[in-house]
Amino acid sequence: MENKKKIGLALGSGGFRGYALIGVLKALEENNIPIDFISGASIGSLVAAHYAVFKDYRLLRDDMIGNSKNNLLSIIDFGFNGGLIKGEKFKDLVDKILGKYTFKDTLIPLRVIATDLISGKAYIFKEGNLADSVQASCSVPVIFEPVKTDGHCFVDGGLCDPVPVEILKESGAEIVIAVNLYHKNEFIDRHFNVVKVALRSTRIALYNLAQSSIRKADIVIAPDTSIFVQDNDFRKFMDEQVVEQMITIGYQETIKQLPAIKKILD
Repeated sequence: MENKKKIGLALGSGGFRGYALIGVLKALEENNIPIDFISGASIGSLVAAHYAVFKDYRLLRDDMIGNSKNNLLSIIDFGFNGGLIKGEKFKDLVDKILGKYTFKDTLIPLRVIATDLISGKAYIFKEGNLADSVQASCSVPVIFEPVKTDGHCFVDGGLCDPVPVEILKESGAEIVIAVNLYHKNEFIDRHFNVVKVALRSTRIALYNLAQSSIRKADIVIAPDTSIFVQDNDFRKFMDEQVVEQMITIGYQETIKQLPAIKKILD
C-alpha cells in the first residue's frame, strides 16, 4: 500500500496480554500497512522497541516466545528495596533481545512512555539506550524495583498513559492506530475473594485510563484475551499453546479492522 498519510502505531500496556501485539504486527505487515511512527507503554514498549529496530514480527515472536518459560523464570532476582524483583535479570534479558541499540538505530521513529514517581507525570523516552527505556517502562510497581536515574524514579508507563496515542500525533502521525489490551470482557466474572477484588480494582482503573488514552486514535484494535486473564493463573503464560492463541487473537482482531484502516488511509 502506498503510504499517503503518516501512520502511527500505539502499542498499549497489559502485561502478558502483550503476546497479542505480535499478532497485530503480523496482520499489519502481511497487509502492507506501513508504520511511520511507533510508541509503547510497559509490555507495549518492549514490542515497539523491537519492531522499531528490526521491523520483523517473526523475529519478535521468536525472541518473545521461543523460550517463554525460561524467559519468565530468568527474570526473578528477589529484592525488597521498593519491589519484590530487583529487575537486574530482566534488564539482562532485554539487553539480550535488543542488544546495545539506541533510539538512533531504529528504522521507525520510537517513543517509550514511563511514569516518574517523583513528578507523578509521564516521561517520554526518545533518545538513549533502548533497553534502559524499556526496563523503566516495564517496571510494574511492587513487582519490580523502580528504575532510578538522573533524578528520576521510573515505574510502569501504563500508570499514566496505557496506550500512548497523543505523543504520536505530536511526533507527526496523521493517522494513529491504537492497540488497547484492556478489554471490557475481563469484568464478566462476579465471584470475588480478596485477591480477585484487588486485581479487579487495578484492572478497572487501567481499563478506564486506557479509554481516555485512545480517545484521539483514529482506529482502535482491542484484542479480547479476557479468557486467559480471568483465572489469575500466571503459569499458563509459560504454555506456548496459550501464547499462540493470544497471538492469533491479536491477528484476527486486526484483520477485522483492516477495511476501516484501508478506508481511512484512502
